[in-house]
Amino acid sequence: MTSNATIWTTANPIMEFDTMMISHSSFSPVYVVFNQYDSVTLNGNEYLPCYGEITYPVVDGETTPEVQVDMARALVGDEIERLIKSIPPWKRMVEPVIATFQHWSEENGGTLMFGYELNISSEGVSMSIDSVTIKAQKLNQMTRSVARLYEITEWPGLQNT
Repeated sequence: MTSNATIWTTANPIMEFDTMMISHSSFSPVYVVFNQYDSVTLNGNEYLPCYGEITYPVVDGETTPEVQVDMARALVGDEIERLIKSIPPWKRMVEPVIATFQHWSEENGGTLMFGYELNISSEGVSMSIDSVTIKAQKLNQMTRSVARLYEITEWPGLQNT
């Protein structure tokens, strides 16, 4: 990981923020802003500060987009890891955990420059002594081994047996 001295001495005069939002129906969304000392409010959401690095995907149209995040375990990293691991595996298969990565500029009160919405797989979270690594990629829902749940109200010809 890059040292704090490098981060703060090479800063752009207009602040830019890398953020991540983790969401799933099992818990309230978690908002994280990277490499900030204090929380930041963008688009009405308060982002928790955390030291970390984001490797954004190569956009070439041929490879599956994949983002890797290495974040400090203290406070936010442990909490995110605990939330994701608390979801039962069957529920993660039916409804994957969504990770939204966004890059903001401080201009005009917070302007979104670009963003990605990817899925965290069940193997996508790993821990070491001092960091949590999250890998998120675009999952093809059509190739997953999860059958669609049919509701009788949607398909009145079905019967419970």
